[in-house]
Amino acid sequence: MIKTTASPTEVSEALLERTGNALLSNDFNTFAACFNLPYTIETLNGRRAVESRADLSATFDAVHAHMSKQQVTIMARHCVSASFRSPDEVAATHETRLISRDILVQDPYPAFSLIKRQPDGSWQITFTSYMIVDSADLNNALHA
Repeated sequence: MIKTTASPTEVSEALLERTGNALLSNDFNTFAACFNLPYTIETLNGRRAVESRADLSATFDAVHAHMSKQQVTIMARHCVSASFRSPDEVAATHETRLISRDILVQDPYPAFSLIKRQPDGSWQITFTSYMIVDSADLNNALHA
């Protein structure tokens, strides 16, 4: 669990590490624990509400399959900016680089997320807007 005194950047970075590692290792349960349902995804394809754990699993499987097809070995993600919108909500922007061994397989892309502290003190992602301009396949996977 992320410490209660964490900065907005620490909250974002911890969730980026946890979700990225879970995607690459095909660990849905760890991944799912990072999201509050309903979770909203926005891409160039439009906006989609992920209403259930089954919906989240389908998206996870599609994105994991995309990463496997691209032979991604490293999801290099870092928080660009994060701030508290309230004591229990963080707005954060991060950038992702998908790397296969030492080759960048896709141009870096930004994403904006809203992260909310839950009653048990955990932080979960409630909304993410991705700006992926060079991969219809990844945008489609996020809408699976």
